[in-house]
Amino acid sequence: MKWYTFCLLSLSASLGFPAAAAGQGSRFAVTNSRSEYAHWIDLYDANNRRIDPTDPDAAPYSPRITCGRCHDYESMASGHHFNAMHSSLPAGRPGEPWIWTDERTGTQIPLSYRRWEGTYHPDDLDISPWDFILKFGRHLPGGGPGEAPARKPATDGEPSDGDQQPTPAVADRWRLSGMLEIDCMFCHSNDLAYSPETWWNQIRDQNFAWAPAAAAGLASIEGRVAALADDFDPADAAPGGRNRLPVTTYNSLRMNADNKVFFDVVRTPDDRTCYYCHTAHTVGDHAVPFWNQDVDVHLRAGMSCSDCHPNDIGHHTVRGYEGEVHPTGESVASLSCRGCHMDSEDGMGGRMGAPKPLHGGLPPLHFEKLSCTACHSGPAPIEDAQPVHTAMAHGLGLPSLDYTSDLEPGIVAPVLLQDEGVLYPHRMTWPAFWGRLVDGQITPLNPDDVQETLRRILRVRRGASLMETVSAIKLTAEDKAGVLGEERASIDEELWTQEEQEAIAALELAKAKQAWDELLAAALTTLQESFEDDGVAVYVGGGRAYRLGEDGQPEAFEHAVAEPYAWKLGHDVRPTRFSTGITGCYECHADGAPIFEGRVTAVAAVPDDQPLAHSMWELAGYDKQLLDAWNQSFQGRTMFKYAGFAAMGIVGLILLTYLIQGTYGLFASFRRI
Repeated sequence: MKWYTFCLLSLSASLGFPAAAAGQGSRFAVTNSRSEYAHWIDLYDANNRRIDPTDPDAAPYSPRITCGRCHDYESMASGHHFNAMHSSLPAGRPGEPWIWTDERTGTQIPLSYRRWEGTYHPDDLDISPWDFILKFGRHLPGGGPGEAPARKPATDGEPSDGDQQPTPAVADRWRLSGMLEIDCMFCHSNDLAYSPETWWNQIRDQNFAWAPAAAAGLASIEGRVAALADDFDPADAAPGGRNRLPVTTYNSLRMNADNKVFFDVVRTPDDRTCYYCHTAHTVGDHAVPFWNQDVDVHLRAGMSCSDCHPNDIGHHTVRGYEGEVHPTGESVASLSCRGCHMDSEDGMGGRMGAPKPLHGGLPPLHFEKLSCTACHSGPAPIEDAQPVHTAMAHGLGLPSLDYTSDLEPGIVAPVLLQDEGVLYPHRMTWPAFWGRLVDGQITPLNPDDVQETLRRILRVRRGASLMETVSAIKLTAEDKAGVLGEERASIDEELWTQEEQEAIAALELAKAKQAWDELLAAALTTLQESFEDDGVAVYVGGGRAYRLGEDGQPEAFEHAVAEPYAWKLGHDVRPTRFSTGITGCYECHADGAPIFEGRVTAVAAVPDDQPLAHSMWELAGYDKQLLDAWNQSFQGRTMFKYAGFAAMGIVGLILLTYLIQGTYGLFASFRRI
């Protein structure tokens, strides 16, 4: 029997791969042990050739072939983190989209291959898998769009794994870069030397096939595919020359005498690995400093992410929401908040020792109208929804000097919205893009095409943003004097009061908005001239859509595509003492309570001195009069209770009096007898 039939990590067993499979003719063996398996294995390249790591011309190793000799790679590729492009699979509950941010053109478009409502499929914007990888590869573990050219093309009557084939020019790039295969070590490395930053650097260099070896520290890579011409032929490369494919030099410290390489594999991914892609935290004036923020209460209690979000060998990660249908057919009801802490459909509540909350004094109606996360998850509601940074949207996890609160794209939380009559906390963002209006429908334009068309109009310098360019307003002494008066305007700015600084900032914003309106008119005119067929040039942003009016000036109009995209949040979970409503009924049922009265202000990618703002109740679809009436009823609730108890006491005394009188009369009757 071949050696590799014994080398399947117990990872396969722990993730639910049936032990009987090996005995049923499968080449994927299991250990069925809770211990770890030591991975001293041979490396194979993408052409299934065994690699000699000491060879100076060694090829980069292929996770698909190397790991796939013992693990079911194709099954794993159908898992939740890799199957977004599999159009035949259910999309599941809408989640966080990829947000294509182009600061040069004021663009932030929510994208999803799953076609969640409110998002756009990259193909519809002519965003190829190649472009997608170069934009978002920093937080992609490979697979999906990284292997799009190798997937089955569409045929009549059959769905395809990839909706488009690359153009000839892009095909040449894939030919040189290789596929960006699923890197198992991205999640399952037990070596803290694994570097997502190195992974991203290799992707930016278009060294897709070399990224896994470099990120894991298995090899050093010299050379950049990005520096090679489209028509470069590796066969013509001069030995030792610079014009050649990247050179792979394997680390001899990871090899044994048989030239097998050691992979330090861990069965259950570390929470810090999950956090690389799933970190989210509030920023801005009201945010708790990052160093003083608490982690999820479950992690603080010693649990791990995979305790609540496990998966089978197919990597169908449980997302943990109520009503989730798992692809394996297994019930996962006990892995939702309510299913674990209360009573799940399969009677498995209380898994992993989860306590059953008492919710003393809380009327049962709350469990019908509120999700668990409405009170226990995410930042607590305050007067204004707070700006949020997420790893997927803002590139958290990579070193940067620009993690400021106004970093694009703009996302806020919490926003309390109803779904089928139940209140859930959400994160929310507003789309911004240039588009074409035809027959009432607005279609976004490819940001790169927009940049090419409007480059001379927008005049955004390299490294700058459209917001920065338009907001670069220099006030004259006359402008300042008009707001502060000549005497106050002439003193040092550092001596201005807070009110005076705010007045100057408001004037700068108003002038920036005026400059943007002028720029918008010129841009829409130029964009309109570029349309060869029917259609009206529009810009969408900040919750509004804009087009040129009859006077040649931009006019705002309402359109569904300008509405914000929101997705439910589950973490971080706050402990009971920090949950919403813990201080009493008035925390939610009082005038001005943030859970209903908190403001949600649209975030635009361009200056807006009058941004759209809505109250939570408005976005959630509640009746304000009913809410006010209910809140008013709570104002006298304490007095009503005392009055009720007093009334009960009086009635009790009256009944007691009659009881005594009746009893006395009864004994009097007996005495007469």
